[in-house]
Amino acid sequence: MHHNPILVWIHDSLPGVLMRDVTWLFPTFQAIHLIGMTLLVGVIGVIDLRILGFAKALPVAALHRLIPLALLGFAINVVTGLGFFASEPYSFAVVWAFRIKMLLLLLAGLNALWFSISISPHVHGWVGGVDASRLAKVLSFLSLVFWVCIIFAGRFIAFEGTGSL
Repeated sequence: MHHNPILVWIHDSLPGVLMRDVTWLFPTFQAIHLIGMTLLVGVIGVIDLRILGFAKALPVAALHRLIPLALLGFAINVVTGLGFFASEPYSFAVVWAFRIKMLLLLLAGLNALWFSISISPHVHGWVGGVDASRLAKVLSFLSLVFWVCIIFAGRFIAFEGTGSL
């Protein structure tokens, strides 16, 4: 018997029931989650790599205009991720890979916030060939590390822990 009332509520919620009982819903969410991750990491990855010095002929300001696609990907992954969690909240709550993924998402978010406050206001001047600042490079490197680790942690969720995921 589970005593955490929040987990019980999530488990018994309509999304939780649907994710467990509608056979095609979980794999559909997995496919949609992959599409969201592709949008998110694809856009952020290209911007981070450009800031780190790859493809310096590309203007950062033009790439930066793709951020709404990354945000769409993030929103898709929040919705699908909540669906996954609702399907088996008791299992997710104890899986170390899930906890690490949530911590990494928090760190990636704080890194993105720092970037948006300290770097984003200046990217309009970063035309092709312009080298990014040292801080921008550090934050972009951290961003890539966080997102790669988030992907790895996400994959480990299904293979670690209670065996019910």
